[in-house]
Amino acid sequence: MKKMIFLAVCFMMMACSAKPYVIVQVADAQLGFTAAIKGQEPGAVYVNDLTYEADYLRKAVEKINEVKPDVVVFTGDQVNLFDNAEQWDLFAEIISGIDGSVKLLHVPGNHDVIISEGSVDSDPFTSRYGEDRFIYKEKGVALVGVNTNVIKYNDPSEPDQYEWLSEVLKKDAQSDVTLIFGHHPFFLADINEEDGYFQLQNAKRGRYFSLFKEMDVDAVYAGHLHNSSEGAYEGIPMKTTTSAAYQIGKLKPSIRVITVQEGEVSDDMLLL
Repeated sequence: MKKMIFLAVCFMMMACSAKPYVIVQVADAQLGFTAAIKGQEPGAVYVNDLTYEADYLRKAVEKINEVKPDVVVFTGDQVNLFDNAEQWDLFAEIISGIDGSVKLLHVPGNHDVIISEGSVDSDPFTSRYGEDRFIYKEKGVALVGVNTNVIKYNDPSEPDQYEWLSEVLKKDAQSDVTLIFGHHPFFLADINEEDGYFQLQNAKRGRYFSLFKEMDVDAVYAGHLHNSSEGAYEGIPMKTTTSAAYQIGKLKPSIRVITVQEGEVSDDMLLL
């Protein structure tokens, strides 16, 4: 009898250990983007119509509840206008429909903060979400979120964030898998590609990816592009996820499903 109980417990432990850890990344819901594009047309009057993005964000919530992930990471541009309360409130209302058992994590995009030359004011974001970066550990997986705005726009707080990142990655040495999340991709296809609007500066990429390599980071995920791209450096994938709503290009609104199982990371795009 004891042997049967022991075997049953072993089978249960094996089943639990085999269960994948699932993360959903939602990029650039950016409520109000379509209205802003229409408002730039000749003779147009801006109307804060959030219908298009809101409908797709609701579809994303439905898909998330079907997938039943452990965590959802929103990688920035929750809204199009950092000072538009209607956009922020509707975003919060819609994502409140995600099953309460799912952990929600956020980092800011460039539309969620106030940007001036050499300065980033993250208060519009932090007043709602508390912090502009995070580390979250569960079941051998560490998720690390960074505010890429302070890197992109040369904010004086970048050295502090880099030091924080170095420290949390050192302390994370016990995790089986470490994933980095941010709004801006460090690069799109090649770490040596030229600077552009979407990616972080060429001069800064090597320092960060050297740190990621040293600390055994498994992959880096970003958004901002409203399209998808993939590259890698020193074996570390850099994956840029398309928007959950407005597209720049021919892709369809999507979210990314990331699966960690037995120390291996895989991911796929899920159409909305």
